[in-house]
Amino acid sequence: MAAGERRVEYCLYSCGAPRRALFQYGTPGTRWLSPQLTETARSAGFDLLVIDRPGYGRTSRRPGRRIVDVVDDVRIVAQNVGWERFAVWGGSGGAPHALAIAALLPDQVSACASVVGLAPYDAPGLDWYAGMSAGNVAEFRAAARGEQDYRVLVERLAAEALAGVEAGGLQVADAYQLPEADRRALARRHHEDGYLQRMRLTYRDGVDGWVDDCIALTRPWGFEVSTLTTPTSVWYGTADVLVSRDHHEYLLATISGARRRELRGGHVLSDRDLAAIYDWLADPLR
Repeated sequence: MAAGERRVEYCLYSCGAPRRALFQYGTPGTRWLSPQLTETARSAGFDLLVIDRPGYGRTSRRPGRRIVDVVDDVRIVAQNVGWERFAVWGGSGGAPHALAIAALLPDQVSACASVVGLAPYDAPGLDWYAGMSAGNVAEFRAAARGEQDYRVLVERLAAEALAGVEAGGLQVADAYQLPEADRRALARRHHEDGYLQRMRLTYRDGVDGWVDDCIALTRPWGFEVSTLTTPTSVWYGTADVLVSRDHHEYLLATISGARRRELRGGHVLSDRDLAAIYDWLADPLR
């Protein structure tokens, strides 16, 4: 769809369900979701809206965008599909974007879940890199230096990821030191319908979205997480090596009334995890 002079692409996974949720995928990602994600939402009674962030797919890029800038597209697409009220959740690099949506659209967002997501880069008292795997630290430090350094790294990582999955392996390099539970979960994705096609679509139109996501994560986000008034939950994996527990503790301490939700695994979500997230979004006050 057109949003002024910009193009914004989205998918609405709709079956006439009684509830609605907007999902912000991780970095990198695609609006073309796996059966695991769509079926879990459907089983929980949710229609699901997924918008490609600027630079992903054919959604127009916004160089220098902040985390908060995703809200502009969300506001327009929600109006276009007739959604006045909805829950929102985001995983990994999508989680800060979900928080931004809840912060700026409090009259529309019924509940917000930050799932294995990061805290602001400038969070007071937080050692942002502590507890992260070596690969993740190297990537975010490159992003913090700016696009010239970071794009070279991302283009290499994207090429290696696609080559890895096409060869039947994982899309995440060994330097990220994923726990065995995450490695097994990623390996199982090869058995999903359309998995290889979705991976190719993630990178088909370039790496602008990935580059801009991570640079935005290492800059001021454009809003304060302390301003959230929407019921919010913070979900973290006990074995996660990509986002340390300190990030989640900061969010829990800063967002008034935030609910703590602990996951048994690492960074990759299981069917049980997804079902629990949707159960909470359906009844966030319990």
